[in-house]
Amino acid sequence: MKVFFVTLIMMGLAFSPQLAKAQKGSSIVIHDNTSQTNGGENATSNLRKEITSALNREKPCTDLMDDQDIRNVLESEREKNLLEGGDPQQVLTDIGNLMGASYVMSVSATPGAGGTNTYTVFVMDPQSGKTIARQTGTDAKQIADNITRQLGSSLSDDCKPHWVGEVRYDYSSNETKVTNDAGAMHASTRNTKRTKTETYIAQNSIVAMLLPPKPGSNITTSKAIARVWMRSKIISERKEETVGEIYCRLKGENPEWKGYNASYAETITQLGGGADNLPVSISLDDEGNYSIVVSSPGGVLIGKVETKRSESGCGPVNPPSIDAVSMPEQKLDKSGFDVTGKTDAKNRDSLTGSKTMPDGKTKITWHLKLVKPKKKN
Repeated sequence: MKVFFVTLIMMGLAFSPQLAKAQKGSSIVIHDNTSQTNGGENATSNLRKEITSALNREKPCTDLMDDQDIRNVLESEREKNLLEGGDPQQVLTDIGNLMGASYVMSVSATPGAGGTNTYTVFVMDPQSGKTIARQTGTDAKQIADNITRQLGSSLSDDCKPHWVGEVRYDYSSNETKVTNDAGAMHASTRNTKRTKTETYIAQNSIVAMLLPPKPGSNITTSKAIARVWMRSKIISERKEETVGEIYCRLKGENPEWKGYNASYAETITQLGGGADNLPVSISLDDEGNYSIVVSSPGGVLIGKVETKRSESGCGPVNPPSIDAVSMPEQKLDKSGFDVTGKTDAKNRDSLTGSKTMPDGKTKITWHLKLVKPKKKN
């Protein structure tokens, strides 16, 4: 990340007002580039809020995305190394392409005297590698206003109304069952106690991030295209612990009862998912009632079975026996989900809510905002 930041500075020095005449963009990814020693994302929280507010006020046709959107997509696409190493300009290009954004904005904070922060903001065209706006200072609001003015002619003021935001479905189950008995009956054992523990953990998530509309696409407020990814994780574990006494007849020794224990563990782990660009349907009536329908992609689930055995009793203790076997791939079918709600009659441009299903294990959250041109005076 240090190489990335230094390169941003060098590119920022090449800023020229003439670059603002480039083709107008419609979307920006705001990426925090503050080191953890300087406070990380928390250090620029207020600055990013001011920038978002200024852009929403002056350039409402601009679709905004942030680091959480980047993390979601990186986790989905298994591109953990995207922001680390490699050519910094290529990193910016990859971010822009992955997020479908016109520009990438980098914000950072450096601690100063008296607990103040010095902020640095760069806005870059990931395709050309050119810096189209740059601002440094300590006043977050002033920086936000200045950077928005610099971006003025680079951002479109004309757009068809469309929804942006995220819809998320999360299912989580964690169950454990413990039973105790005397174990299997053997003539050579006594005082046997066995504990069986069965654990089942399942997590499934579907996240739909509405993408900025492509130029010339057929945009409506009732239909959007989203990057939808589905992730699934299932862990099933069975453990048996047995303790007791065993009658030992060792050569050269008198027969006697000795303590023994045996353990067995079997763990089945399944991981998988899928991602695709899919339509999201949004309907909103005159009374504020709305419905959001999300389609989920299919995918693949891969897994393995691990077993571990150990036993001690009459003879010498042997090392545990461990084995692992891969499972055949399992296909995950396409699915989907929907939510309904009612928005504030005075704020029909925002669809926000959360709902926990009757099973107590499923939660759906959504936050959508209507992007539309700025009202003319």
